[in-house]
Amino acid sequence: MNETSPDSGAIRTLPELLAHALAMESEAAERYGELAVQMETHHKTAVARIFRRLESAERKHLGELEEMCKKVELPHYAPWDFKWTGAESPEAIDTGRVHYQLSVREAILLAFEHERRAAEFYAGIAESAEAADVKQLAREFAAEEQEHIGWLEAWLGECGPGDALATEDPDPPLGQE
Repeated sequence: MNETSPDSGAIRTLPELLAHALAMESEAAERYGELAVQMETHHKTAVARIFRRLESAERKHLGELEEMCKKVELPHYAPWDFKWTGAESPEAIDTGRVHYQLSVREAILLAFEHERRAAEFYAGIAESAEAADVKQLAREFAAEEQEHIGWLEAWLGECGPGDALATEDPDPPLGQE
């Protein structure tokens, strides 16, 4: 986020909101896909399935957003000028927090955290925006993220005791100094 901009925390127009939403959904879909591939590589099929389901939902939102944006001239943002607090969008899972022994429960909790951040991001826009169209669309986007949170809560409820355990690796990677 560009801290020197006088309106660095405000999204005031529909094109600004759509540009942020497009970047966030695109980044989330890409990241969930990357994580699914990583988990598939390590034969963590149950964890990969979670990430694939979320990737699919994000790609669906992305398609809807792209359709919305066809007739709107969007502002261009450099990656550091997006109005979120970190280097990446609130919905993109930090790859440094994912490891090859990730359990199903850990994957769900990690996704839950980022979907919650996305919902809060949109809810914050809805709360602070002055324009009615921005408020309304931000509320809709927050509701979509809340729907994902609901899925994750349901999936968490379906977890059994074995889903909380990381896979034990009989031959873990060695650190090199």
